[in-house]
Amino acid sequence: MQTPQKILILRLSSLGDIIHALPAFRSLRESFPDASIDWLVEERTKFVLTAVPGLNRVIAIDTLAPRRRAFSRSSWSGILSAVRTMRRTRYDLSIDFQGLLKTGLLSLLSGARRRIGFGHGLVWEKPAHWFYSETVDQAGTASHVVALNHLLAAAAGARPLYGPVELKVPEDIAQAVEGRLEQQNLRNFVIINPGGGWPTKRWALHRYGELADRMASQLGMGVAVTTGPGEESLFEGISAACSITLPHFQVPFLGLVPLVKRARLFISGDTGPFHLACALGVPVVGIFGPTSPARNGPWSTRDEALVHPLPCSYCHGRTCPTANECMDISVDEVYAAVLRRLEEA
Repeated sequence: MQTPQKILILRLSSLGDIIHALPAFRSLRESFPDASIDWLVEERTKFVLTAVPGLNRVIAIDTLAPRRRAFSRSSWSGILSAVRTMRRTRYDLSIDFQGLLKTGLLSLLSGARRRIGFGHGLVWEKPAHWFYSETVDQAGTASHVVALNHLLAAAAGARPLYGPVELKVPEDIAQAVEGRLEQQNLRNFVIINPGGGWPTKRWALHRYGELADRMASQLGMGVAVTTGPGEESLFEGISAACSITLPHFQVPFLGLVPLVKRARLFISGDTGPFHLACALGVPVVGIFGPTSPARNGPWSTRDEALVHPLPCSYCHGRTCPTANECMDISVDEVYAAVLRRLEEA
């Protein structure tokens, strides 16, 4: 098999899924050190890739623009420009880590001679697999999305590499975070991240507050809360249920890198910051409900994932007719997982 010299990665979004693809990218970079590797990504999530060493080029597109203004020429111009850029590059190989109809089509339109993607049984949207020249059809024992992504990289001839992912953030962001940590006198601390793209992924705020109280009083640990834009009410809900003053960090996503790396433990549901903590090798306790921890949970076997399986698991529902029963996990259960993970650290 000829060694690829020009490789295109397709993983447009979301933040967590892009992070899940980084170990496979690392495998490709280490296996093909002389290759030029580009990444096709959504405009709104391209900032994550600015922190990834070893990428040669990021090609950003806005696939939502045609949905907003289907008959506007400007809505399509960015996509057409990206397709022209890809075709001029003459890729030897494209790898679609997303498996959607649009990414399969973009893989075909890239003009890459070899186009690798998931097969009929693994692809996210059928029949995206029709657009690939080679498919990975059997997962074997792999179930976690990171392991599945490694199967695609292995199909290209890369050697699977595991371990923490390296991310480099701008110095001003790192210094701002360090300054906040010094100001708050936070050293031996745990991070609680209550957010989630879907309401069904979020554990009850009053339980996070009770957990924070218990970790502070019984373990003597500091507790900080991180939230994203528009999630101030989540912090307020936790703070109202807690007897201690909780530092609140609402930093840019890349600012989470230096912050999370300083934490002893990261506690969260299935969301982008959780996957970032896993990628950085920080100990985690995950709280899962509508999504499967076997697929989206911790990367390390030492980490903890809590879930109450039900007949309707794992529905991927953004609303729930049974009051989010799968997330009815007690504070005692989460605290016990915290103790186990801290012992392993």
